Order: sequence, then structure tokens, then C-alpha cells
Amino acid sequence: MDARRGSAFQAIRQYGLALVFVSAAHFSTLLLSRFFPYPFLLFFFAAVMAAAWFCGTGPGLFAVLASTLLVDYFFLPPLYSFALNTTDGVYFGAFVTCAVLASWVSASKRKTEEALREARDHLETRVVERTAELERSLHELRETIRERERLETEKTELSDRLETRKVVERAKGILQRELKISEADAYRAMQRESQQKRKPMKEISESIILNDELKRNAR
Repeated sequence: MDARRGSAFQAIRQYGLALVFVSAAHFSTLLLSRFFPYPFLLFFFAAVMAAAWFCGTGPGLFAVLASTLLVDYFFLPPLYSFALNTTDGVYFGAFVTCAVLASWVSASKRKTEEALREARDHLETRVVERTAELERSLHELRETIRERERLETEKTELSDRLETRKVVERAKGILQRELKISEADAYRAMQRESQQKRKPMKEISESIILNDELKRNAR
């Protein structure tokens, strides 16, 4: 119901505005008619084009009809009558034809401009959507890269821990064999060495392995 009322109000407003354009053309032509042997009808053409441009095809044709009646009644002899002689009939026919063409051209240009505006708005909307999609894709790509870097870091840390564990285990085995001690005592000995020299367990273990290899080679 509200939509129908809105459409009706819109139509009334458009046809009313077309009538305003024609009325303005009528009063302007009345003021200038005393200076010209034939009525100065340019204002009616302007009114018809304005009505078609601002109000649409229907109001534009309504402006043509209203202009036709006003021109015939007020400006073509016999005045204040809808009768026409042959000469004025040709003039009047040319006016009606030009008015219809002017209305059609104006309405067509308006529709073309509206289509271009809609296409531009649609393109701008698509650009905004595509920009948002690209930003989301870039964000996801950055997150993927950060996740990959995190996984690579964890992998490297795990590899280092595994390598350190292997070296420590090997060094414990050497101490157990050389000093005839248990695994726990060998590990505690390596811990004390690491704390005293302030070096990591891996470095202490590598030193023990290197010394063992040097002794074997010396033999």
C-alpha cells in the first residue's frame, strides 16, 4: 500500500512539474508575442525537453499535449479557438512534430545517461567488492605466510632439540664407558660442567665427543 502511494505521489509530482515547465513557457511566450509576427515558440520546446529530461517520457508527452493545446488556443489565429487555417495548420503541424521529437530526444538522452550512471555505479560497486576481496586474500596470504614461518621455526627448533638430544645421549654414553658411572651420574656431571663453564649442554657434549675421537685417533 505504501509503495502504491509512493508511486502515485511520484507520478503526480512528475506531471505537475511538467505542467509547471509548460506554464512558464506559456507566460514567457505571452510576454514576447507582441514583438513577433508569429509566436515565439522556443520556450515551449525548452519546456517539453525539460519535462522529458527531468520527469520522463510520460510527462514529456504530457508537456507536448499541453503545449499543443496552448499554442493552438492562444497563439495561432483565430485566437482563443482550436480552429486552424491551412497556413497556420502547417506551422502548427511542424511545431507538434518538433515538440514530439524534442521530447523523444530528451527522454532518450536521459535514459542513456541513467544507464551510464547505473553502469558506472555498478562498476564502482564491483571495484569496491573486488578491492575488499583482494584485501581479504592478501590478509589470508599474510596469515598463511606467518603460519608457515611459525611452523618452519617450530620445525627448526624441534630439529635442534633432537640433534642436541642425540649429541647429549652420545656424550653420556662416552662418560659412562670412560668413568664407569651410571647414566644419571653422567648427565649430572655434564650439567655441572655446563653450569660452571656457562655453556649449553650441546656444546659440552660436543667437547666430550671430540675428546673421545681424539683419544681414539691417538691410539
